[in-house]
Amino acid sequence: MVLDDKGEYAPDQLAAYEVPLRTGDELRTPHDVAAVLRTVHTGTHIYPRDRGSTVMGMTLFTVDPTTVTPAPFTNDDWPLTLLRCLTSPSAEERPQARLCGFLFLAPDRLRLYVDTEEVLPGITAADVRPGGARTALLAALSSLLDEQRLTTTDTDDPHRSRVVDLTDW
Repeated sequence: MVLDDKGEYAPDQLAAYEVPLRTGDELRTPHDVAAVLRTVHTGTHIYPRDRGSTVMGMTLFTVDPTTVTPAPFTNDDWPLTLLRCLTSPSAEERPQARLCGFLFLAPDRLRLYVDTEEVLPGITAADVRPGGARTALLAALSSLLDEQRLTTTDTDDPHRSRVVDLTDW
């Protein structure tokens, strides 16, 4: 994972953290990795010489997760949960709506750009609250995309055919 200060792109201003994705025979979840990164990226940490190097001009830190107390789950983790469910659903919950992109509109509002093969042509922008009822939303998303009562007007967004407001759903 490469992290930066706001707006930095120069390699010497970036820090890369290498976190092993396996712990024995188990894979770490995206939340596990985010929790470890949140811990090592905040506060003061001293890395042994054998844990730091450079890669592609960036400072590289090799993180040993067994020595890090992962940061607790926060409200900022809800969007990651929602996006992960949309991009990697289980076989039982495979949605008909396919995620094409997303945009944070506010701390508690996320615009999902989705398309469907069967419901509507074009890209639908669905505004949601990531911390809401995700399981119910994911199950009903495809059927809600053509609800006229939920359709709103947003002429500023050129990436959609329509906008559906699901923030109160």
